[in-house]
Amino acid sequence: MAFLAMTDSLGLTSQIHQMKIRQQELQDVQNTYTLYSIMFDEICQLKKGDKLARDSSGVYYRHVSGEYFIQLRRWWTNQGREHTFIHLDEDFTTFMKYLDKVLNLLSITYDERYRELGRNLKDLANSLMTGLYTLKSTYPEEKKLICKIDSIILSLIDFKNSVGEKLTMSFPVTTKRQRAFSD
Repeated sequence: MAFLAMTDSLGLTSQIHQMKIRQQELQDVQNTYTLYSIMFDEICQLKKGDKLARDSSGVYYRHVSGEYFIQLRRWWTNQGREHTFIHLDEDFTTFMKYLDKVLNLLSITYDERYRELGRNLKDLANSLMTGLYTLKSTYPEEKKLICKIDSIILSLIDFKNSVGEKLTMSFPVTTKRQRAFSD
């Protein structure tokens, strides 16, 4: 009780509250990263000729090239090129908003945990671009899907450049003043 009264009189209550909000914000951003890395894991592992599909929970999976009855399974699960376009559009629109949020957070804080998250997202973007290039080669005749994939890749490149700039920024260092000695 006395501690609460003392922190209240010193004005520390609002600072403690802000620290809790920052901690919760960091936890939310890290949890979202974990969800996206799980969601996009199969995109990162695509091989030439693999087809991409998404289940009802939003997680992607692959139809590996050379498997039996791929067309029948894709038809049965209502997966096709049009659905791939829709799923990529939906998921990467929300992912890009998340990336913008992380960039904004990196602009206002020098916390090493955010910087580590930025490095992890940069690695995820590299893996996603590799998988998306592979997916693009799987559908060479689908102009609409190729344009969507190119758009996503360009957005990921912009993010990588921006986060690279933010991560190479040095921490602000205050210069020490020369101490004046009195005689």
